[in-house]
Amino acid sequence: MSGVSEEERVPGDVREQAERALADGCVHLVGSRRMGCELPGADLDLVAALPGSPELAGVRARLTAALPEATGVREVVGARVPGLRMSVGGLAVDLVVVATGAVDPAEAVGRRTELGEDAAIALSAVSDADALLDQVADRREAFTDLARRVKAWAKARGLDSAPFGGLPGLAWSVLAARTVREAGALPSDELLRHFFATWAAWDWREPVGGPARPDLPMTVMTPTAPVRPCSDQVTEGMRDLITQELFRAWEVLDGDFPPPLLAPPPMHRRHAAWAVVTVAPGDEGRVRGRMRALLTSLPQPGVHAWPRPFSGSPVRYAVGLGPTPPDPARLAELTAPWLRGLGGTTVDHVSGGDVPTLV
Repeated sequence: MSGVSEEERVPGDVREQAERALADGCVHLVGSRRMGCELPGADLDLVAALPGSPELAGVRARLTAALPEATGVREVVGARVPGLRMSVGGLAVDLVVVATGAVDPAEAVGRRTELGEDAAIALSAVSDADALLDQVADRREAFTDLARRVKAWAKARGLDSAPFGGLPGLAWSVLAARTVREAGALPSDELLRHFFATWAAWDWREPVGGPARPDLPMTVMTPTAPVRPCSDQVTEGMRDLITQELFRAWEVLDGDFPPPLLAPPPMHRRHAAWAVVTVAPGDEGRVRGRMRALLTSLPQPGVHAWPRPFSGSPVRYAVGLGPTPPDPARLAELTAPWLRGLGGTTVDHVSGGDVPTLV
């Protein structure tokens, strides 16, 4: 297609092929791409509502036949709703499969609460995105620009991954949509400054949408049913770090000669030591799924798990242990229960300078 870049063409082609392969159901685009605020290189997230009780192996066979160029195809069975992950032309693709039983797949999003909580949550990825777009009404362009800029900042500062204790893209989008609704017609840079000023000063005992959750350090609720916090993985320490980072960004934008907004954080100044997680082959999905439990087992202040690996073979993640880290023996004691069942995966105490710059 003339004038369309490869980065724009591939997601559209993959979605089209998935729709053809699963023509008995409905394949929905979800996530940041549905809202038009995706970052460069963003995953393609799809939810397939399929009639009856489809076998995941059968869905996999249909998709791989339609996408013969797909590589690294694997089934995801430990999540609430099963799915498939693959790579197509360098694009990471996540497809969640929702069995709709006797419900027409075309009606599944609207009738999602009839399908059980797990299916309803998966399908709410469609309704949540649409609700946010509806909330900003004719200011959609301002919203997508703000959400994209905020998510780029959150990614650069290591705050954007729910499995690693941060806020997911949906939560940042909820905050961006509210900012757009309440700020009025501001130029792009002023709107970004207003975003950071608003949320840096926010009292996080107050929920953003929905009822208060006193048991949570930070409450950002999803916009549609089943309404639930998309911030329940955030610890008190991460809440304080997010607040600190919001203040920094506000100050950066107010400065005469500011440092770059998207500069990586000074991780090596913040952390005197690291817990380095070396992932056994085939265990990355399970490790990511259990990272929240690992962070909960490390109670000292200042803990920050960097959400991207600093090594690819083997995969290694760095968890900053703050200014007063436990010694190696204490770290081993704290992480031993977490390592049970993860044969070959290790957690090692590493001094501050032995981890490379994290990006």
